[in-house]
Amino acid sequence: MAKPRVTMLIGNDAVAVITISNPPVNALALQILAGLKEKFSEAMTRDDVKAIVLTGDGGRFSGGFDINVFQTVHKTGDTSHLPDVSIHLVVKIIEDAKKPVVAAVQGLALGGGLELALGCHARIATPRAQLGLPELTLGVIPGAGGTQRLPRLVGLPKAIEMMLYSKSITSEEGKKLGLVDAIASPEELLKVSRQWASDIADRRKPWISSLQRTDKLGSPSEAIEIIKVAREQAKRTAPNMPQHQACLDVILEGVVHGGYSGVLMEDKVFNELVSADTSRGLVHLFFSQRATSKVPNVTDIGLKPRPVKKVAVIGGGLMGSGIATALILSNIYVILKEINSDFLFKGIKMIEVNVQGLVARKKLTKDKAVKALALLKGVLDYSEFKDVDMVIEAVIESIPLKQKIFSEIELACPSHCILVSDTSTIDLNLIGEKTQSQDRIVGAHFFSPAHVTPLLEIVWTEKTSAQVVVDLMEVGKAIKKVSVVVGNCAGFAVNRTFFPYTQSAHILVNLGVDVFRIDRLISSFGLPMGPFQLQDLAGYGVAVAVSKIFAEAFPDRTFRSPVVDLLIKDGRNGKSNGKGYYIYQKGIKPKPDFSVLPIIEEARRKTNIMPEGKPILLTDEEIVEMILFPVVNEACRVLDEGYVVRASDLDVASVLGMSFPSYRGGIVFWADTVGPKHIYTSLKKWTEVYGSFYKPSRFLEERATNGIPLSAPVKYSSTSMSRL
Repeated sequence: MAKPRVTMLIGNDAVAVITISNPPVNALALQILAGLKEKFSEAMTRDDVKAIVLTGDGGRFSGGFDINVFQTVHKTGDTSHLPDVSIHLVVKIIEDAKKPVVAAVQGLALGGGLELALGCHARIATPRAQLGLPELTLGVIPGAGGTQRLPRLVGLPKAIEMMLYSKSITSEEGKKLGLVDAIASPEELLKVSRQWASDIADRRKPWISSLQRTDKLGSPSEAIEIIKVAREQAKRTAPNMPQHQACLDVILEGVVHGGYSGVLMEDKVFNELVSADTSRGLVHLFFSQRATSKVPNVTDIGLKPRPVKKVAVIGGGLMGSGIATALILSNIYVILKEINSDFLFKGIKMIEVNVQGLVARKKLTKDKAVKALALLKGVLDYSEFKDVDMVIEAVIESIPLKQKIFSEIELACPSHCILVSDTSTIDLNLIGEKTQSQDRIVGAHFFSPAHVTPLLEIVWTEKTSAQVVVDLMEVGKAIKKVSVVVGNCAGFAVNRTFFPYTQSAHILVNLGVDVFRIDRLISSFGLPMGPFQLQDLAGYGVAVAVSKIFAEAFPDRTFRSPVVDLLIKDGRNGKSNGKGYYIYQKGIKPKPDFSVLPIIEEARRKTNIMPEGKPILLTDEEIVEMILFPVVNEACRVLDEGYVVRASDLDVASVLGMSFPSYRGGIVFWADTVGPKHIYTSLKKWTEVYGSFYKPSRFLEERATNGIPLSAPVKYSSTSMSRL
């Protein structure tokens, strides 16, 4: 791979073109930043250079700062590894230069890449170039002047939107806003940029330092009010993320005390945020998500994915319709099979609603919606299955039904066809037990809603061929999912890890803790809703079916709560019929249904586990820990038994599939932050008081006792039970 480098070519027009080259996105690695300083210094001293154009190689300007440096800071705790980009490079070398600098932007300019361009005296971009400052997604703020220059170029409201919500814009929108000075074709980009630089040097065009501009900030009182409104909104949408409020603090500093003062504060705050837990968690997640694409003995043995152009989906319910939606949106032809015309009509209607919903939210154009729906065909038999590349079974969690379907599709489909089950909990060996094609059977566990939730859990057995896994990973990529490859067992990796989540919540309720207090605390921790509202949303049928499977697989650590059965007996089924733990009315936020409390009291009488018949007293912190530490404990078993490639895969899956708060880095990363020893001693204490459900796993005990992080790699012996 080519080494990162910065080159400079000087033309007959006395314009020096400085080019960043660091494939694939010209990240601003330390070598690149050093090269920029060197080339700019040289250009400033040369008599044959009157102006400079800054550009990127390979059709991209720059994807931003190389965040590998963040990892170094997180490992060492030493912020001196961060280079001085903002003051030394962008302000002193580029913006305050005695010769004008024009940014020639092609493809993308993101993060530090856009900040370099903002420091230039003009910006020329190609059509549809992507411009943005997404730093807040990594727990920091723009650190090279972006908080100051962007508001001065596009106005405060738009700049705040772009930064706080990491929203990129196209060069066309940038031109309307004033961020881009002109748009040129890729072929003409350098020519137009060189001429623009010459014109500034010869005073035919204005020489503008964006840090000095104030015309788009409005009056101080207007700006302060805009920032105040943004603060309140950020408190609601990102209550546990310090970078949002910090970004607004820094913007305000620049409005009140001037751009340079704002840049100085930005630099200080950026360094503080890099070292904070939020950045550690988000950066860990960023690299962990990249790592999911590397699976030993699958992606490293030279296999190429086979084309998957036509897919059959069996079952048009909530999951099947969502899966079909995801496929047709990615230009894959879908055959949807149902058992009768009524079910088929409903399935197709759900797919149409999914697609139209995306149009209504402006995430899909009407033309693309029409093209996507044209790729869907409904059928009632297997006659159309003779040339499909993949079949995805998405029916209810019934072992006999799934076994019957797999026996049928083995006969109906071509020999190369991949046979996929969307089961969320059932062992794949059971599903394929009656087939002769177990090397083609693989699990694709989608998370609801399947066309929206970004996680795809790919489950392979000891009989599944690596080629099939590679093929399914490629389909996952095509439908814009993050695929995590896991081993085969009841619940697989994700649902198995989180099955104690609802169980422990039910234990607490039966011990006398208020159901609505539990939900409030888990929401405050950072999950979108608590375990009981989530149960309402999923429906009680799912809760009963899943509980049965886990009770059979893990009887030693299953708590049988009568609450759900009593709710069903009372005519409740959660959100689907508007009655559960909460009251559901269209257009109104769910409200606690206090009429459920007598039902919970009845459950408590049945289980009779409250000490001396009295509710236990717990702090808020203890409640959160008693719900989440058993999840960590099960994650330890999943790691110990080898059902995931690496601990970070569970982190990615917990965030993308279970909505564990991203800024906490995922379930295992968070557990290491809390400390394995504290988790182990807490579980051991609760085991003595409340029973074996809380018994620490062998893996957790070993790691806690020996001071080893839970995320440290597991060393499997040749006789190991490793599933991957």
